[in-house]
Amino acid sequence: MTQRRVLIHIVTFNSAETIVKCIEHASSQQGFSLGETLVIRVTDNASQDGTLEHLKALERHGIEVHANAHNLGFCGAHNQGAAKCIAGGFDAMLVLNPDVGLSERCLLEMCEALSDSGRVGIVTPKLLRAASDLSPLSSGTIDAAGMVLTSSLRHFDRGSGEADSGAYDTPQAVFGATGACLLISRACVQDVALPDRISDEPVWRIYPQLREGSLQRVRLFDEAFFAYREDADLSWRAGRLGWTCVYTPAARATHVRVVTPERRATLPQLLNRLSVRNRFLLQFNNWDLSSGMTSLLNGIVLRNLLVVAGVVLRERTSLPGLWEALRLRPRARSIYWSTRRAPAKNEIV
Repeated sequence: MTQRRVLIHIVTFNSAETIVKCIEHASSQQGFSLGETLVIRVTDNASQDGTLEHLKALERHGIEVHANAHNLGFCGAHNQGAAKCIAGGFDAMLVLNPDVGLSERCLLEMCEALSDSGRVGIVTPKLLRAASDLSPLSSGTIDAAGMVLTSSLRHFDRGSGEADSGAYDTPQAVFGATGACLLISRACVQDVALPDRISDEPVWRIYPQLREGSLQRVRLFDEAFFAYREDADLSWRAGRLGWTCVYTPAARATHVRVVTPERRATLPQLLNRLSVRNRFLLQFNNWDLSSGMTSLLNGIVLRNLLVVAGVVLRERTSLPGLWEALRLRPRARSIYWSTRRAPAKNEIV
């Protein structure tokens, strides 16, 4: 494998509990030299819990730190990293959560999978559930083995919550990668980033802080999502544009999982609202009849009716999410028509 130059980009938001351990793992990757073939950049989204104090100490060890004055969300902040990837001439960018611990060969294995084919644009590792210190749980529980999209247009992390019994030890193409840890090639970043003709004005009416510095970001992630489901959107768009996402189990990492479907009732209202809104944005951005009649019936009709009914009858705090989705729909369909150069290749199961 030709030596690659990789940017690890981490976005923090009140991440003081795990960021130091995360950096320790990230800076100890076999086959890379920190500051030369490997650059670690942390972008902080206006944390208030002491995260910045930890990051200032890490700067002395060669870690780059950028502090945003406002919270730009997962998408806006990682799009700053995408701009760094392009401008800095990196071969690939590792999108990494501050609650993920990489094994020593994780990045090397992911880079080897990325080099297998010119159309492999995204690589996702085997993620195992972790304790707060990023050590794997003694139960050996899978957190994610790639992502699948069902006929009801719900996306799930493969194997999530299952014992690591070897069922997910085969490398294979998958629908997508979790945003907690994904490697994307520079060529893929450039190809799948939203084109300049897509206006962000509708997004800025909801998130005015995103207007400032927008020209200095590369829109790898759709900033209308802000956070949550943006990884599924990126994966679906990349697949529609002919890129393949590969799951490589030889690359291993641990992840502190907080958000799971079964915990929905205990999650913050804001997160549930984003979940509702972004479910519809995901479809507006990507779905068409080439996804199949089954997805039309199970996803567009039946599942969406259930979601709307659930919001109206039980979770009315998410009603603004439905309204925001409708406001953003014209822009979303512009994204669909602007990123429709290849037939959909994503597998819907």
